[in-house]
Amino acid sequence: MSWRLAESLVVLRDQVDRMAPHRSKASDGTIGDAKHRDRPSRHNPNRAGVVCAIDITDDPAHGCPIHAMADTVRAHPHPDLDYVISNGRIAGRSTGWQWHRYTGANPHNKHAHFGVGSGGDGNPGPVYDDRTGWTVSGNGAASTTAGPGPRTLKRGATGPDVAGLQKILVGAGVLSGPVDGVFGPHTEAAVKKFQAKLGVAADGIVGPATHAAIARLMALLAATAKK
Repeated sequence: MSWRLAESLVVLRDQVDRMAPHRSKASDGTIGDAKHRDRPSRHNPNRAGVVCAIDITDDPAHGCPIHAMADTVRAHPHPDLDYVISNGRIAGRSTGWQWHRYTGANPHNKHAHFGVGSGGDGNPGPVYDDRTGWTVSGNGAASTTAGPGPRTLKRGATGPDVAGLQKILVGAGVLSGPVDGVFGPHTEAAVKKFQAKLGVAADGIVGPATHAAIARLMALLAATAKK
């Protein structure tokens, strides 16, 4: 079938190409191969024939440190961006753009993956054609090792990552609010309920095992959510 790349991703690709005209494109990708066609993927055209994902190669030596650029994109997400996978990490709109450990088979350490649109990977819907410029920079430091992943969260912790966690808990129906970035007793109780659902130790502490379980859940929701 005929297909086209989402306009927002055309803008991203063109910006990166202008900043790094001699960059490697060895791991670049738009429309998926046969392996992608066998599963829900934003690399497959949706029902409108639009591909809603792009992979951009990491090439800091030629001005394209894509993992550092992914950090900037995550902190200042484009209106159409749904999630980004970079160097063993995933961050998305549904979790307040906080990094979680990515546990998929491909760690995305040679490139970063940018997915746009709404709904699941099987048939992402609008918005994906907003031609607003992306907040990217070619001046970031090279990233040569997997990201450290999110910090351990427990009672007394504060910050935007706690707020992102609370959004997940609210969405899971185990916390009624508020989303205030403060890990108090109500958040702790909600975490324990959520951990029990995820099948990890219900200790009220969001450490590596819980973060990994959340990342797996994010990937499942992205693959199965409806438009």
